Amino acid sequence: MRTDEVLFSFSLFSLVLYFQLCSTGDTLKAGQKITTNPLENLVSSNRTFELGFFPLSGSSSDVKSYYLGIWYHGLEPQTVVWVANRVKPVPDSSGVFRIAEDGNLVIEAVSTERYWSSKIEASSSTNRTVKLLESGNLVLMDDNLGRSNYTWQSFQHPTDTFLPGMKMGASLALTSWRNSTDPAPGNFTFTMAPEDERGSFVVQKQSQIYWDLDELDSNENSQVVFNFLGNTATRGTRSHNFSDQTIFTSKPYNYTKSRLLMNSSGELQFLKWDEHEWEKRWSGPADEYDIHDYCGSFGICNRNNHIGCKCLPGFVPIPEGELQGHGCVRKSTSCINTDVTFLNLTNIKVRNPDHEIFTETDAECQSFCISKCPLCQAYSYNRSTYSDRSPFTCNIWTHNLSSLVEEYDRGRDLSILVKISDIAPTAKTCEPCGTYEIPYPLSTGPNCGDLMYKFNCTKSTGQVNFMMPEGISYQVTRIEEDTRTFFIQADASYSCSLRRDQNNTPNFPFNVVDCIQDFGIVKFSWQPAPEPPCNRPMDCMNWPHSTCRETRCHCDLKYRWNNSIMSCTQEEPSREHLTHRLALILTVILGSMAILACITAFVLVRRKKKAHKLDRASTQIQESLYESEKRVKGLIGLGSLEEKDIEGIEVPCYTFASILAATDNFTDSYKLGRGGYGPVYKGTFPGGQDIAVKRLSSVSTQGLEEFKNEVILIAKLQHRNLVRLRGYCIKGDEKILLYEYMPNKSLDSFIFDRTRTSLLDWPIRFEIIVGIARGMLYLHQDSRLRVIHRDLKTSNILLDEEMNPKISDFGLAKIVGGKETEASTERVVGT
Repeated sequence: MRTDEVLFSFSLFSLVLYFQLCSTGDTLKAGQKITTNPLENLVSSNRTFELGFFPLSGSSSDVKSYYLGIWYHGLEPQTVVWVANRVKPVPDSSGVFRIAEDGNLVIEAVSTERYWSSKIEASSSTNRTVKLLESGNLVLMDDNLGRSNYTWQSFQHPTDTFLPGMKMGASLALTSWRNSTDPAPGNFTFTMAPEDERGSFVVQKQSQIYWDLDELDSNENSQVVFNFLGNTATRGTRSHNFSDQTIFTSKPYNYTKSRLLMNSSGELQFLKWDEHEWEKRWSGPADEYDIHDYCGSFGICNRNNHIGCKCLPGFVPIPEGELQGHGCVRKSTSCINTDVTFLNLTNIKVRNPDHEIFTETDAECQSFCISKCPLCQAYSYNRSTYSDRSPFTCNIWTHNLSSLVEEYDRGRDLSILVKISDIAPTAKTCEPCGTYEIPYPLSTGPNCGDLMYKFNCTKSTGQVNFMMPEGISYQVTRIEEDTRTFFIQADASYSCSLRRDQNNTPNFPFNVVDCIQDFGIVKFSWQPAPEPPCNRPMDCMNWPHSTCRETRCHCDLKYRWNNSIMSCTQEEPSREHLTHRLALILTVILGSMAILACITAFVLVRRKKKAHKLDRASTQIQESLYESEKRVKGLIGLGSLEEKDIEGIEVPCYTFASILAATDNFTDSYKLGRGGYGPVYKGTFPGGQDIAVKRLSSVSTQGLEEFKNEVILIAKLQHRNLVRLRGYCIKGDEKILLYEYMPNKSLDSFIFDRTRTSLLDWPIRFEIIVGIARGMLYLHQDSRLRVIHRDLKTSNILLDEEMNPKISDFGLAKIVGGKETEASTERVVGT
């Protein structure tokens, strides 16, 4: 028993001695050092944080560089919160961290080259000790000054992470990593805002403001972040009152294992450990509309819909530039009191004002702005004040307005100085409704526009609404006068399948031209306006050369209504001129008819000679599509197909009459577009099945062999990302292919359209890319036939109702043998 106790005591003593030799605990003294050996790392007293060297491999090299950093001890994956030598990593494992002879913390290598230093006042190193605190703060203490006085601390020199116990100050900044594998300073920096941006924080991108964080945020986690930045975790309940509305009441919060990260993509994240992983409790910016000056000067956006930036009423896009990011300019300027007015907007997010004064009333504030014209751009009058804001009631903006967002929960009521003639209502146009200009013939009131094109304007909110025939009202998100179109934000109850019925509604001058169910976006067009409405003769005074008759301003004699420019224009010149012109036209017509008769006779003679040849050619074409195993192999160019692959064409042959019925004799209203080989129509078979009909024109560059190649090839290939061939038809010179109908058309209709491209967010784009890749992998590797498409482009990528991509147009495709890895061509084809 005595021997066992001795052995146990000896073992325990050896174990303790081992740990003392292998680990320095949480303190490093003069003469001690830390190398890349993890057993020498410092670990805080409660084992929350760890200090040591860690390796990283660059994106372009497998060679590891070593950094000295602090991370959470024992958490996977490793979470680094501070890096010392982020600018200059140690290129190999020879790095050493120690207290230098001058009392500075340094990182050196065997070559004595110095990679980092704390750069403080020199002192004897024997008096200094470095310690990793439980808070994650690495501190350098001078024994002569006392343990509570820190000569240097990492909390005053952060990298990309803010930890509990730190306090945000004017000299403190978080700078992102360059990327996920490179701790070098990146493009984004989080810091306190400049003095002219009171009481807030900003994210800068390459020294330019990228996003600002508003303290009066109604989101609870946002307020937690503000308390975190101010080191106010123990503060009691507090509340803000803004515009007579209580926004948020904060409560004590447990910040254990919490951190604020400025990541390399420009997103500020508040993260908290939930025992298994880091949970993102809050982040910003929430979307692109939060980005500073996203729409440019006097441009505005709305995060509640998918439509991008637009100019305020009274403003136009800056010439020779896209609206987004470039902004707008005034249509005209004036400082005469009788010539100016104010565009009154509600719930607008705008940067802080340039000047603040106290006025008793809104009228005084307005007069002050007019007196400062042209410097004054806008004003905002606060009818009540609140404890943590200034007592001034009149806010003035003298610089161009930027970073404007409408329908903002904590926005201001903003009045923008404009010239009356730029926004005033007339007999032709209504006054703006909020940020929306109302072009003729659209009407929001009984005295402007055409009541047949009625919209509703809610002046208190600045929202425009559109009433559907069934009586349901939807919010308008954009109006485009040039294209006579507007967009509404529909809800889940709206069905895109009903749009054809709506287009046939009597006395309804609007047509649905596009509908995207997933985004709730419906695009309408309005029909050209008829003669303007009137109730009395004076109503037509604003419409020259017209007279009020039967509730409409009908054009006078020798004038006719031109709905493209919406005015009465003069008719053609005198009757004598018309008679002379008619005689000339008749002469040309008669001569043309004579020539046409000769040509017709010649053609009829030749057609009789070739009639039997055409019949024979048509028969041969039909037979070639159903011929034997040897013929199919010859067309495809393979000699090793299995019996199951050569059972003939696996799609039906339709009659030409059935296709004419499905497309209403190929009328233009059924046309979807035109490709290199001819027009494409939409057809509907009995039973409601929609199809896409590809009609090869007589001048098409696609010949009979390509046509047969596409019929046979698509019949043999079956994949979710390849378009399905429903059938084909051959009638004389007609060669027709029938495909499954793709309601969202081709990919290029989204990518190259300024409005629709915003509908393709990154998740949708990623799924489209993956789908195309799956289709190409199937063609090249996984299908029964190894196929090279040879004509892959955005117009040949079709999108179904769920935005799934499908590869189409196999007329130029080429099949290679099972073991071949390349193929050649004898002509220039494809893309």
